[in-house]
Amino acid sequence: MLIKKIVTALFLILFSQKLFAAELVQVPVAIQISSKVSDGKYTIPQILSICRDQGFKAVVITDRDLMRWEYGIWPLRNILKKTVEDGSVIKYGAQRYIREFKEIQKINPDLVIIPGVESAPFYFWQGDLIHSNLEIRDWHKHIITIGLNDARELENLPVASNRLGLAKPFSLKNLILFWPIILLAAGIFCLGKRTCDYKNELGEQLATGSKSSQRLGMLLIVLAILFLVNNFPFRFYVFDQYRGDVGIKPYQNYIDYVKRHSGLTFWAHPEARNVEKEGAVSIRTEEHSLDLLSSRDYTGFAVFFEGFKTVGKISGIWDSLLKDYCAGKRNSPAWAIGALSFDSDGNLEDYLKDLRTVLLVDVLNQEECLKALKTGRMYAALGKNSSKFTLNKFSVSDSQEGADKIMGEQLNVLKKPQIRIKADFLNGQPQLFKIKLIRSGKLVNTFEATAPLDIVYLDEQASEEGSFYYRLEIQGPDVLVITNPIFVKKLKQR
Repeated sequence: MLIKKIVTALFLILFSQKLFAAELVQVPVAIQISSKVSDGKYTIPQILSICRDQGFKAVVITDRDLMRWEYGIWPLRNILKKTVEDGSVIKYGAQRYIREFKEIQKINPDLVIIPGVESAPFYFWQGDLIHSNLEIRDWHKHIITIGLNDARELENLPVASNRLGLAKPFSLKNLILFWPIILLAAGIFCLGKRTCDYKNELGEQLATGSKSSQRLGMLLIVLAILFLVNNFPFRFYVFDQYRGDVGIKPYQNYIDYVKRHSGLTFWAHPEARNVEKEGAVSIRTEEHSLDLLSSRDYTGFAVFFEGFKTVGKISGIWDSLLKDYCAGKRNSPAWAIGALSFDSDGNLEDYLKDLRTVLLVDVLNQEECLKALKTGRMYAALGKNSSKFTLNKFSVSDSQEGADKIMGEQLNVLKKPQIRIKADFLNGQPQLFKIKLIRSGKLVNTFEATAPLDIVYLDEQASEEGSFYYRLEIQGPDVLVITNPIFVKKLKQR
């Protein structure tokens, strides 16, 4: 009997150690930093060094995929055009870009380095040069793409001004674009046209063409060549920048493309409005948070920065998206991340001290980090003390069952859901935190506790059958934390 108790005790000790060893690792990740490859301030090695010094274990670098504006004059838009292009992944060379990332990863084994891009899938022209009101619209509607590691996938991104990515498949309809051949044939005919016939003194038959026919023929040939060059490579495109606002279609097309290639897409700064001037051209992008409701199947959005006041607030757009998912109206939920949006302004150290996304992973590697981003196993922390805060546990369990689920997961319950919240704050002295528990867009309870804190809450009000979710909003001294949701399905008791 004594031996049995000893064996049982040893088993429990070993089992508990295994559980402890299996605890998910918290990995602070810096998301959305541009390098000198595009519009950034630092080289990639410099970025990694700064992130390492600030305690980050993973970095998602998101250089601009294509920084090119084109304005052409109808009907020869591809010939009579002005092109402005800055540094980008495509200009740098996508193959070279991916290759260098692999090399940099080898010499930085302590960091997970994930290449990404920041895209402006669409822009359109409004106004004209004659009236001095030419304007580029929606250039700052950006989507962050993570997880495309193939150069060809990057080269074919369906973004404005990238013909390679927007070309439709060739079909019989494309033969219409060869219409200038008719002009060419007419021009050749005019050059060969003879106006009169006569014989010379030797009796030889002679003919001559009129100067007007020759001029017309030359004109038609020149026009034919110009239009053939303009129409090359004789393809139709999904959209272009000359037909005005076409709504959500270019963005949905972009999201669908990335999803087909197993990449992740996050709307960046959806609440931001941008107005600036580039020479004689104005650049305007309005607040576009409603695009999150219009588009589908993207991975998530940046709650920080410029995504909290309208999208991330309680009962805001994010909650509408999550409720639609619970109701079966959307195929996937939208996850929240913190995105730095750092290029060349300011100091990267200051940005990193103010914002981080924390991933929950089994092992520190790229595959696990991408999995956490894809499945919502993460939270975002904003503020000067964001690096000092640790959310040790946020889980939901059945009040009568032992199993629990964490962020990004779903739990089936028969009884009341029980929520567990544990957190630490590493500043040497207790600090008061306000924790808001949100269920399906409604504030369920507000807790005030001093860190380190450990809260267990039984949600007596969650009595209806069906699907819902919990998420947290945590406020403390110079820190605001947003968690991703835990989904719950209340089953019917038999």
